[in-house]
Amino acid sequence: MAMTGAATTGARGQTEGWLGRDPLRTVALAMITIGVLWRAQLAARGFLAADDFVLITQASEADLTPGHLLSLYNNHLMPGGRLLIWLVTEYVGLAYWPYVLLMAIGQAVLGLAFFRLLRRMLRPGWLLLLPLGVLLFSPLTLEATSWWAVGVNMLPMQIAMVLAVGAQVAYVQTRRPRHLVGLALAVFLGLFFFEKALLVVPLVFLLTALLYAEGGVFRTLWTTVRRWWQSWLVLTVLTLGFLAAYLTRSESSLRRPESPGEVLSFLQQMLGSNLLPGLVGGPWRWLGAGDGAPVAAPPELGSWLAWVLVVAVILATVRRDRRAGRAWVLLGAYLVMVATILAATRLGSVFSAVAGGVPRYVSDVVVVAAICLGVALCGLARGPADGVPAQAVPEDSEPEGAAPGPADDPHAAEARPEPVAAAVPAARPKPLVVARAGVIHAEAADDPEPEPRPAPEQESAPASAAPQAAAPPAAAPPAAGPDGPGSGDVPAPADDTPPPTREPGASRTPPGAAEPPTADLLAPIPARYRDSVTVMLVLVLVAVCLGTAWTTSRYSDEWARKSARAYVDTVKLEMASAPPGTVFFDATVPDNVVPSLSNPYNLQSRFFRSFGTRPVFVDEAEKPSVLDHLGRIQEATVLGSVIQPGPEESCGYRVTAGQTVRMPLDKPRDQWHYVVRVGYLSSGAGSAVLRLGDATATFPVKPGLNQHFFRIVGGGDAVELTVTGDRVSFCTNEIAIGDPAPKPE
Repeated sequence: MAMTGAATTGARGQTEGWLGRDPLRTVALAMITIGVLWRAQLAARGFLAADDFVLITQASEADLTPGHLLSLYNNHLMPGGRLLIWLVTEYVGLAYWPYVLLMAIGQAVLGLAFFRLLRRMLRPGWLLLLPLGVLLFSPLTLEATSWWAVGVNMLPMQIAMVLAVGAQVAYVQTRRPRHLVGLALAVFLGLFFFEKALLVVPLVFLLTALLYAEGGVFRTLWTTVRRWWQSWLVLTVLTLGFLAAYLTRSESSLRRPESPGEVLSFLQQMLGSNLLPGLVGGPWRWLGAGDGAPVAAPPELGSWLAWVLVVAVILATVRRDRRAGRAWVLLGAYLVMVATILAATRLGSVFSAVAGGVPRYVSDVVVVAAICLGVALCGLARGPADGVPAQAVPEDSEPEGAAPGPADDPHAAEARPEPVAAAVPAARPKPLVVARAGVIHAEAADDPEPEPRPAPEQESAPASAAPQAAAPPAAAPPAAGPDGPGSGDVPAPADDTPPPTREPGASRTPPGAAEPPTADLLAPIPARYRDSVTVMLVLVLVAVCLGTAWTTSRYSDEWARKSARAYVDTVKLEMASAPPGTVFFDATVPDNVVPSLSNPYNLQSRFFRSFGTRPVFVDEAEKPSVLDHLGRIQEATVLGSVIQPGPEESCGYRVTAGQTVRMPLDKPRDQWHYVVRVGYLSSGAGSAVLRLGDATATFPVKPGLNQHFFRIVGGGDAVELTVTGDRVSFCTNEIAIGDPAPKPE
């Protein structure tokens, strides 16, 4: 027991030390945890909706085969989503909690992957929490973390975007081929769940060109293609293979807008009512859409404030660092691609009036916006020292998520001597990552070396930095090469002395070296104005956070209103108490559960296939039941056309054995599928044949007062009835042709 207690205490101490050594990581993990739990609680208040039921029904009717996984749904290729739905349906049935759990796991993976990307890509500092907060809490991603039909597509795509960008950035920094494998796997992950993940390919190219190349447009493009052609080769092969598989199965979804005004209205709605308010905590007000997710409906003042705030952030960051302009160009370019796809597939349809206000259509833009905000505020890692000739950037050897050390930033290298030229292996030149004007470039062996410029003086450098900077080259600390410690450009020391330990939270910078630079948002502002600007920025940030909380709360209230949940729960209770032998005529579920556009998957016989105890549906019965719009079991009748009253007062239409009688309908029926109810009084047993147009149906006749329901496919303005039997006299004045419905009480 003593050993167990000591081990527990030791483990707790290690955990506390791991968290305490990196406060930024601790806060980021807390934010991710809060975001996941908050969104999971929000999602759990709702239920399955609309497309969810169609996908579940298709899974319940199919075996787990490649044909099912590769089948399209509304022209979407989503084998990964179909696989998850089939597994849940097969082993759990019709339940919502597995999907809530899967969406929570997806959001956690997305948050962790994005924080890892920020640590690799950007300069260290507390400002990294701002783009992380945008990704975790933006209301634009609420649908992706609550509605399964959206989340099963969008969450994997967002994860793929983050992983693909991270792999490409790592490849630019290190040139290690394994990052090309990671890049391919990331894009494949996105395409396995959503064909829209093809946008990851141009995103990676544009990000590389705009953030890691320099010069004009043509020089930037040529540099990007030449230096990182291996990435484009991998992505091209993957893209062509996917398009070959997708285009052979899909039908064109392209539409033509009805007018230029429709396009302008769509763009204004997408930007002013949806995207920009969503990036700053809006839309603050939602328009309910039944069981589906609500549509953004911000107040006009809120839309204008969103424009002002976003434009102010862009102008301020560009004025602070003109290189931030390239990040915003990246966001604009991606937004143009998304808007083009939406305009080409959503305009010109019955939904074009609200297409621009649907947050899920732009939820992937949040990932790009968060990356661009991080670049604009923090700057690229290893790129802030404009005047320092950059050295080869080795692969990070520390665990993911650890705070960058001095070797991760060229500023820390300013206080260290340059390595001796003779220590650099000459047999095989290795690519270098060179910083020009703050941009990282992976230089090939034949690229000209940049001319070194004098490093700027550091006002805050300690007095001991100068003597150490003048130390002989032999005293320089070793740098990890691309193949690990000791294999880089500087040989490792001969002794195996372990590195000195440091206290939790202490700086990684060795004594005498300059501290690694962190992003300072207020650096360009004169000191006398910094307090006022700080207060203003804090107030704006608090307002955005409160707006986000309000918007999320209002969305949660809308999402909790689920007709489908009440309907399904009622049916389960009714079926549990139904007497044995209860049978049902098939009918459609209410439109607010599954829309009629989803026919035939809105039929009750298909909707309840994934139920544990589901209703028994028949095509012919004497006393069938139906489920009403609330899910209650009711005695059935037929609503539609009825025969006109017969000539005999006490009988209606009298039909004797072997005789055919024509009975006109009060309203003609088009050729379609109908249910017929015949109420009759018979003197004996036999059978009868009813004709509707060219269709006929035979049903048994029993003595006494009875009724019979059966299906028929036909149409016309009258029915004909023929009775067979030994001296049977048949009276009826109740023949209805239409749809089954609950009998009025």
